Amino acid sequence: MSGLAGRRRWWATVALLLAAVGISCGEGKTGPDEPLSIQFLPPQLPSMLVGGELHDTLGNIDSLHAILFNSAGDTIQGGVVRFAHADTTHIVTIDSITGHVSASDTGAARVVAQAASLQSPPETLFVLPTPTLFTNVTALDDTLTFTPVRTDTLFPLSVSLASGSDPVNHYRIEYSFVFPAALNTADSTQILLTDENRKFSLVDTTGTGTSAVGGSATRYLRITPFTHFTSDTVIVEARAFLPDHTPVSGSPLRFKVLVQIQ
Repeated sequence: MSGLAGRRRWWATVALLLAAVGISCGEGKTGPDEPLSIQFLPPQLPSMLVGGELHDTLGNIDSLHAILFNSAGDTIQGGVVRFAHADTTHIVTIDSITGHVSASDTGAARVVAQAASLQSPPETLFVLPTPTLFTNVTALDDTLTFTPVRTDTLFPLSVSLASGSDPVNHYRIEYSFVFPAALNTADSTQILLTDENRKFSLVDTTGTGTSAVGGSATRYLRITPFTHFTSDTVIVEARAFLPDHTPVSGSPLRFKVLVQIQ
């Protein structure tokens, strides 16, 4: 195999690997300030509200962000990135230089990050009506009875978010143990909060789970045959905030579950 053919195959492999993690590649440029790839970072919140701006999870106004990489895989500091619409919707206004976003109507808008000849895969910005009510779907006071078997038990803790009578999807919901608080860790050998795939998770997004019920979010109490836990009551809190971190009406909700290990 010639040296040219080898280099082409190497660059093709690099491009595939970068694309697999959501990074768009350009031509084989060299130099510490020459961008080879661009990564568009997803917004911290999955959605924004009509008449509002993009926020982070702490309630601060946020902007779109992207990272440029050179051929050595190093981050290019101060690289010029521009943000643009990737569709014909006009429900959001984007400052191409700062990445500041404001929303004027409900719907979904796709945006991209660009640098020189590079363009990222698009990210979708969801614009929603303001949620007005946060309620529980599963009982707030319940009992989980676990008999050791070879399979796990997943006990759902479900909530619902609405604007008036309409479900609100693509909205971040936070869960955590209030008691015992020590269970809020991925390496706990006791009861865990997980997603439907049994992976540790304290955050869900409404309307996007496997059941895809409009406006709903669910995290699960997971118990396995190897769980070290004695019968006791656990308390799990679910929270929904407006982008400025004001609680949605009804938030927080507390699930009190008596866990009985037989």
